[in-house]
Amino acid sequence: MFAPIIPMIKKRLALAFFSCFLLSFIHAQDGWIFKNEKEGVKVYYRKTSDVYELKLVTSLKAPLSGLALLLSEVENYPKWGYKVLDSKELKRVSDTETYYYSKLDFPWPLDDRDIIVHSKMEQDPITRRITATSISNPDYLPGNKGVVRMRNAHTTWTLLPGPGGWTYVEYYIYSDPGGSLPDWLVNMALDVGPRETIKSIRNFVQQEKYQSAKLAHVKN
Repeated sequence: MFAPIIPMIKKRLALAFFSCFLLSFIHAQDGWIFKNEKEGVKVYYRKTSDVYELKLVTSLKAPLSGLALLLSEVENYPKWGYKVLDSKELKRVSDTETYYYSKLDFPWPLDDRDIIVHSKMEQDPITRRITATSISNPDYLPGNKGVVRMRNAHTTWTLLPGPGGWTYVEYYIYSDPGGSLPDWLVNMALDVGPRETIKSIRNFVQQEKYQSAKLAHVKN
């Protein structure tokens, strides 16, 4: 009775292996360097000028609408974003476009950073892939005393639905925090911070509101 299933399993395993090989090849072709993999999160980096670009690749057990809802709730960013002290929406243009402010905790004696972001979310009607892009807009509001305004930052979340309720996730970060940073802090930015963010999201998104979310502008 299991005979018809065995070829199907082999086919799926082969496809999964090919997909992993293909993704690794694509990352290599784009100049990405594999850093490590821990707890199901692959980390890649590449250096552009004096700034490191970072890409994290993983899968999350959550529907597209749930993850889209998570990314749209700016006020909740401190609950799962690593070292996010404060976050607030400044202007909502639509369900898929907003401006927001975030303040980031930097270790003493460095000044904390803040950032103003213009964020847009789009979905491909055929593949259902969601792309949520955030680009810094530093002059949207005047700076704050004792806080360094980050003027050059770009993040992109790419979400692609998979089988069994899983979603393939890529998290791209290009961020210039400004000023001269010690090597240990740069290493933390390359490894600890973004990985902890993914781990927090993995737990946070298990809430029923995200697992059963339905959004009019998102096709699951």
